[in-house]
Amino acid sequence: MKEKLAEKIRELNNNSEYDCLLMFSGGKDSSYLLYFLSKELGLRVATITLSHTFLDEKTLQNIESFAKQFSKKHIVIENQYLNKAGKHFLEAWINTPDEGSLITLCTGCRLGLIKLVIETAKKENINVVITGLTPFEKTDYRLKLVNYPRGRDGKFFFFLGYLRLILRNPSLVTNLKALKYQVEEFYYFSNQKKIYKKNNLNLLMPFYDYLQYDEAMIIEALKKFNWQKASVSSNSYWRADCNMNAVRQFFHNRISGYNELEYYYGRMLKDGLISKEYYDKNIQDHYRKDDILKILEASGLSEKTIIKYEEYLKDK
Repeated sequence: MKEKLAEKIRELNNNSEYDCLLMFSGGKDSSYLLYFLSKELGLRVATITLSHTFLDEKTLQNIESFAKQFSKKHIVIENQYLNKAGKHFLEAWINTPDEGSLITLCTGCRLGLIKLVIETAKKENINVVITGLTPFEKTDYRLKLVNYPRGRDGKFFFFLGYLRLILRNPSLVTNLKALKYQVEEFYYFSNQKKIYKKNNLNLLMPFYDYLQYDEAMIIEALKKFNWQKASVSSNSYWRADCNMNAVRQFFHNRISGYNELEYYYGRMLKDGLISKEYYDKNIQDHYRKDDILKILEASGLSEKTIIKYEEYLKDK
């Protein structure tokens, strides 16, 4: 299948200086793809990294090291959508902690991953864009946490649930710019395929269509190049590229007693890709309270907000 991936990329390439543009976060999946596309397939890979306030120190080291070794051209763009919206929603969420409103903490991430990546691909005249997204990271789970009544599917119940969140916590919508990013992000994410097609770009997902996902193999391959998982992660290698995700998973587990790790590794267990022992080991990674507080303190939150988080965690 890897030969078919190389053929497909070269077939789609519009004679650009580079064969493809890889979304490179410094996490395990995009780091492995950068190595694989460059060294195993011999492709000319340009990379784009969206830098932001919540990048872990070791992730930054991974980005610098792997880009230097395997990327033909590395482009770094600051994701101000996540920087600005992230801070606002961290300030707002703690006013009325809720499982459903945790989804707001990552506002701006997907907007950048679509809008900024498309703008960059066009500017660099690259028409093949590659993402390291895997089939085990589907986001419908997050959306269903917002839906009201719980268990009902569809956009109507999502918007009804979002209205409920606003009524419970009006501070979520006090920042108009952050609210605008939310609306824009919903549009871009819902219409991603159409937007790529409109801009004459091709989005490829190798772990969906060409490569069987093997996390243990990927981790072992990366260790040969001194790839490091995020400091805040004690067991799992999942989503080791963003501290905001660690914050969201931590509070999700504190409220609900579970988080996305169980869904992510549960899908792999169901497909027979990991053992029960591997599953049990990884879902225990619920992060450490002190590390989460350090992330919050480094995010530029007000002293009043930090005190609220500390008070909230006292009884947890």
